[in-house]
Amino acid sequence: MATCSVAMETVVSGPTTPPAYRWTDEDTRRLILWRSRNSQLFTGRRNASTDAYSVFLAERGIKGVEAKALKKRWENLVAKYKEHKQPPSGMSTEGGGDTAASWKWYSLMDEAIGARRSITPPVLFASATKKVAVSSPPPVEEDTADSPSTSPIRSTPKRQRVDRMGDILQAIKEQDRQQEEVLAQIEREQRTREASEEARAREAAAREERLIKTMMERDERLLREMEAIRWTGRTGYTLR
Repeated sequence: MATCSVAMETVVSGPTTPPAYRWTDEDTRRLILWRSRNSQLFTGRRNASTDAYSVFLAERGIKGVEAKALKKRWENLVAKYKEHKQPPSGMSTEGGGDTAASWKWYSLMDEAIGARRSITPPVLFASATKKVAVSSPPPVEEDTADSPSTSPIRSTPKRQRVDRMGDILQAIKEQDRQQEEVLAQIEREQRTREASEEARAREAAAREERLIKTMMERDERLLREMEAIRWTGRTGYTLR
């Protein structure tokens, strides 16, 4: 019985599977910004997107998420953006679903890919008052096993991939600083618009309140005048 008890305790106290990574809105925001300024990494060649998304995961220090899952997440964002950008004709919003105005990622996705031209650096992020240019890193050539070499010594594909990822990380760090400035400008302008809308709403409410008060005072004055007329007709005296 003692042996059985020890075995059961060993099973219960054994290692547990670590919890899956919990994706946040900040991760989504970073993904949109990163993907928009690194489109040159997605050449369409084999493993190009996997390598690129692996760079993002390494930069963010995200564990437990595969590059394929990140690719699918981006594709879902693009699909939803296109759905809101050009909704099907006759589509109704009475069901309470997201719209371009209510979907929280629409503005950022529109800045990222809405007016994006074919690969033409630098990438321009438009704001309400000005455009800020963000330099893009030079395109990274993919490795091909059958490409001729002019050098007697050539690094292995794995070594070339590691070196390329290091260069990309350095370029991304610099672009992060520039992109944060663009994002801060967008957020400041959004706050300014919201404050202006709130001020207009308060002013409209105040006007409505004044109008209601004026109408009530007028109605009370008319009632007093009508009462005075009826009193005069009954008694022959003027009501003061």
